[in-house]
Amino acid sequence: MRHHSRQSRQNTTITSQLSTRSMSRAVIAIVAIGGLAACSADQNLAVAPEQKSTSHRTVSTPTIVYVSNASGVNQLWKDAGGVTSRVTFSDAADQDPHSAAGHLVFASYRDGDEEIYMGRNDLSGLKRLTTSGGTDEQPNLSPNGTRIAFVSGRSGTPRIWTMDSTGGNQTALTTGSESYVPESAPSWSPNGTQLVYTSTRSGLSQVFVIAAAGGTPVQLTNEMNGAFNPVWSADGTQIDYVSVVGAPSLRVVTVATGEKSDLVYDGAGIGQPACSTNGCYAVEGAYGDNGDIVSIGSDQSVTTVVGTAANEISPTVLVP
Repeated sequence: MRHHSRQSRQNTTITSQLSTRSMSRAVIAIVAIGGLAACSADQNLAVAPEQKSTSHRTVSTPTIVYVSNASGVNQLWKDAGGVTSRVTFSDAADQDPHSAAGHLVFASYRDGDEEIYMGRNDLSGLKRLTTSGGTDEQPNLSPNGTRIAFVSGRSGTPRIWTMDSTGGNQTALTTGSESYVPESAPSWSPNGTQLVYTSTRSGLSQVFVIAAAGGTPVQLTNEMNGAFNPVWSADGTQIDYVSVVGAPSLRVVTVATGEKSDLVYDGAGIGQPACSTNGCYAVEGAYGDNGDIVSIGSDQSVTTVVGTAANEISPTVLVP
């Protein structure tokens, strides 16, 4: 694990920057309550556990799509074997990429307000899927490529919605919480039967799992400063998420038992995890102004994959 690099950027502004993209804009202010220096009894961020299931952290060099402001505005870029190239060329921000089943979804302001777009992995056949007057963002494509979960503000509060990958059947997910409760960061389970997401229904932002069709969610975390950005392990047994005690760090919870443990701590802050059968990735300095894309090793070490003077964030593994 790292405890170095951009330590000088760590300060109390981290919590406000968390709200910019990958954590719910509406709820992050709550994180500051109680102070970042507080620590819950089950958190020991200085030392990673010696024993942990790492079946979802394989060694490979897949193509990574990510967001960079190297061109002056957030656009999609990719890294293939250490060679980086720009993927989108709009004048407005493109962000929130996610790949599955040979396709890539992302959110963009290219047509005015933020809407969701989808194309093949090379973005051929690109199509706009949403047209609501509210913000549509954080799209997550189901493993078989037929459904998309996303966050929409069309009702006035960010909530989880689902739709067909054609853009049809756009429906608010039934989660049982009041309509004014913000929800964020949906992610499909590997078998497509469940969604993990965050909600403030219990107070602070915490991680919940629910059937993909909606229903009664199960709360998996109770982090004292909130839990954010959940993603499934490749085998569907665990969920990685971001915890904020001091610098943001990664923790992992076993779905069946609720057992939690520390995964990766970095003094510069680490977050925005993305996992696939080809390994797990995250962003070092995720909530500052100079994030780097890193891979997470089976020993919980982090290795820089893309690190430039620009801000690289929001990685996704390009799935063929």
